[in-house]
Amino acid sequence: MKTIIIGAGKVGFSIAQMLSYANHDVVVIENNSERKQIVEENLDVQTILGSGGSISILHEAGICDAQLLVAVTEYDELNMVACLLGKKLGVKKTVARVRNPEYVDNNQISADALGIDLVINPEKVTAEMIGKLAEVPEAINVDYYADGKVQMVEIQLTKDSPVAYKRLMDIKFPKPNLIVAILRNEKMIIPRGHDQLKPNDLVFVLAETTNMVAIEKVLGKERVKTENVTILGGGRIGFYLAKLLEKKGYTVKLIEKNIEVCKEISQKLSNTLVLQGDGSDISLLEEEEVGQADFFVAVTNDDKVNLLVSIIAKHLGAKRTIAQIRRTEYVPLVEKVGIDVAVSPRLLTAGAILRFIRKGDIVSVSLIGGAKAEMIELIAQSHSRVTGKQLKDLNFPKDAIIGAVVRGDNVIVPTGKDIINPHDRVIVFALPKAIAKVEEFFLQK
Repeated sequence: MKTIIIGAGKVGFSIAQMLSYANHDVVVIENNSERKQIVEENLDVQTILGSGGSISILHEAGICDAQLLVAVTEYDELNMVACLLGKKLGVKKTVARVRNPEYVDNNQISADALGIDLVINPEKVTAEMIGKLAEVPEAINVDYYADGKVQMVEIQLTKDSPVAYKRLMDIKFPKPNLIVAILRNEKMIIPRGHDQLKPNDLVFVLAETTNMVAIEKVLGKERVKTENVTILGGGRIGFYLAKLLEKKGYTVKLIEKNIEVCKEISQKLSNTLVLQGDGSDISLLEEEEVGQADFFVAVTNDDKVNLLVSIIAKHLGAKRTIAQIRRTEYVPLVEKVGIDVAVSPRLLTAGAILRFIRKGDIVSVSLIGGAKAEMIELIAQSHSRVTGKQLKDLNFPKDAIIGAVVRGDNVIVPTGKDIINPHDRVIVFALPKAIAKVEEFFLQK
């Protein structure tokens, strides 16, 4: 598939990297020569120096032959114009990153009219992920599939975990589930029954949502209800998150340094206590009882501030801390300094865009383990290689595993004897090198 990516920032680079790895035909348009050079030096893709809003540049990139255009520059207007031009010139699908709430929340502006098939708002996507984590506070990552019927949680085992050093085949779970992957020492493992779980393992568990609490107990995790949340940063993520948490009935407190921002968001939020102050001021944090928070979330635009204040909040007693981290080199620091979760708008945005890139009838794509693997939800097509045979006879790629099958209202954690029927929803865990092969299994012959 030919894809044109406009903008070689962090999101654009990540998408180009993933597609290049899968041998897609990728053209990157970037008007900054330094960013263009970084792509050329690191990726096997075609690059063009210029503006994605230029018809001549789009023609040079081969827009008439492209199946997908992804516009992820820093400028909303350029992204929207590029998608509009792309549609007029014949590209099949378009994706635009649009941040300004005036655009994304305005019902008078139709994405279809602008030629955009998918509008991505990184800040909104990030806020929604943090909102999910507030509901499952014991998890490092959580996602839902099949309209919420299936849940994936990523949890870290401790040295006191009752399953530490046990083989998977020896663990007695009260409900069906599948441990689809283990991340150990930065290596992603698809485990088999004889594999052991070890302290500090990051374990990815897939199960019916209503069964997950009971499954987590076996792994040594107890779900505790989140009631109050403190947010540092009144930017777009902080605002979207506060608005989301208000609707869910949480007690929300937001700290923002800029007085004008405080005034603006306090008028738009109905049940959030907005405080003007420096979040790195320990006396302010103590005075506002940040240590009593069930959840402390740092989402300023400064990674260093997010890291520092999250450490302070944890030291003061906050039960769970989340820091937004934009720079990937900081991510390994999170676990070492005691912060519970790092969220990356770049990876979350890339995951949402990948749904339009993957072949087949894709419902959703989640990047997990720092983009070391993907969880893909697909609808099985009639007459595809995956339907009508027992799973043990499929010769499915060894670097992928079918984690769950949803048939109507029934969730099946499959065994080798199960059969996938046409129109089943199937959740597949796959390492990058297996994704192209997985896609082929679900396409019609």
